[in-house]
Amino acid sequence: MAFSNVIINQAWIRSGGRCECERYMHDHYHRCKRQLIFKKCGKGGVGAWDTHHKNNIGGDGLSNCEILCSLCLAKARSFGV
Repeated sequence: MAFSNVIINQAWIRSGGRCECERYMHDHYHRCKRQLIFKKCGKGGVGAWDTHHKNNIGGDGLSNCEILCSLCLAKARSFGV
C-alpha cells in the first residue's frame, strides 16, 4: 500500500507542516507538532518526515494517512502503533 502524491499533498496541508503523531508512548501526551520541511520527505536530518498508515484496513485514502516526523515514524512499529 502506498499513498498517491495527491493524498500526500492533502495530508501535508492538513498537518500544517508539523508532525501529527498523538501516541502517548512516544513521550508526548499531545500532538508532537515537530516542524517539518516538505522537501525532506523520506530523508534524514532535521525536519525529516514521511507518511504512515493509521491502520492496516483503512486503505490509501486521506483519512488513513498521517504525517510523522522521522523520530515518531521510527517508533511506529506498524500500522497505527
